[in-house]
Amino acid sequence: MGFVDHWRDIFVTLRRHKLRTFLTAFGVFWGILMVVILLGIGKGLERGISQIFKDDAYNSIWLRGAKASILYAGLNPGRPIILTIHDLEALRAAIPGIENLTPRKQLKTEIPVKFGQKTGAFEIQGIYPGNNVIEKTILLEGRLLNPLDVAEARRVAVIGTRVVEILFGKDELPVGQRIDIHGTSYLVVGTFTDVGGEGELRRIYLPFTAFQRSFDPSPEIEWLIFTIKDGFHSYPHEERVRALLSERHRFSPVDHGALDIWNVIEDYKKFQSLFLGIHVFVTVVGMGTLFAGLVGVTNVMFISVKERTREIGIRKALGATPRTILGMILQEALMLTLISGYLGLVAGIGVIELLRSFGIEAEYFREPEVDLKVAFGALVVLILGGVTAGYIPARHAARIHPIEALRHE
Repeated sequence: MGFVDHWRDIFVTLRRHKLRTFLTAFGVFWGILMVVILLGIGKGLERGISQIFKDDAYNSIWLRGAKASILYAGLNPGRPIILTIHDLEALRAAIPGIENLTPRKQLKTEIPVKFGQKTGAFEIQGIYPGNNVIEKTILLEGRLLNPLDVAEARRVAVIGTRVVEILFGKDELPVGQRIDIHGTSYLVVGTFTDVGGEGELRRIYLPFTAFQRSFDPSPEIEWLIFTIKDGFHSYPHEERVRALLSERHRFSPVDHGALDIWNVIEDYKKFQSLFLGIHVFVTVVGMGTLFAGLVGVTNVMFISVKERTREIGIRKALGATPRTILGMILQEALMLTLISGYLGLVAGIGVIELLRSFGIEAEYFREPEVDLKVAFGALVVLILGGVTAGYIPARHAARIHPIEALRHE
């Protein structure tokens, strides 16, 4: 009964001052709620941004021709810069540190592809071997394109899983079959999947030279893509590539409008810094909010001790030890932070799960989630902080002299 009476006494004390108890508990509740929501939103931002880089090699650089924007060597701005397959070979010969170098050329629209009685319209691309590394293509069956396919302009194709589903279904094995691409027969040598989504799964990859023979014999290319070897820095390579291409196409080396360049490496580094900033922001704001709640607990416990000075004196006069008084005040602070902190944790997780259930996603935000280990870690920190916050007023209460306490009004 002593244990039950003890906790009943704590509840009676807290209930005696309902408004004060509620406001203090709400401060702690709000602190842990904000920490959990910030953690979930931060994770959603991190996943959304990471998804941008998930589909392509982190160490890749993508280039395509744009328009000259500076008067140079007597040539007016506004003229188009058109990259060719010869630029690719020039880069390979002149700049060390480049690997997985590939052109990309594709038809402007999806074109009909036939297998037997089945027909579908798909995206056709001419590439070099190495494109699979850049695109993170996942081979499922057969093989990918190889250098001989390009050298001999072989009419072979590697097709995405959506192409397989539409043309072959579940009953036919695509590898070894021939498909008709705009009147030309191509042998399917492999199938692939890709995390890039539906659009990339509807692609058919052909050797660049075979693509030229079948559709467009010009040396022009839409994209020139390559990866950087380990140990080489991307930004100097970007500048060296720009300088070389400026010589070949006669535009100013400082004309950044002449080429569209996506330096995945540098962008990824920037976003890593952003991730770090998000984590620091969540930590600082979250800890600040928790600290504010704990300061409230400390102030409330001081007020409570002051109001109960006479009661504490009576308890001591009846035989209560300083340790008993210390434990009583600490347990009040602990219960206040534990209950309100737990409710804040549950509410925060509920808000994040509600966002997930609504499927709220954007280009830079997807699948918010709370790491339960981190969330419960924050709750433990809150509880320890609550005990610490209650210790100072509890120690003050334990040191009160019974006679002085009984005289207190």
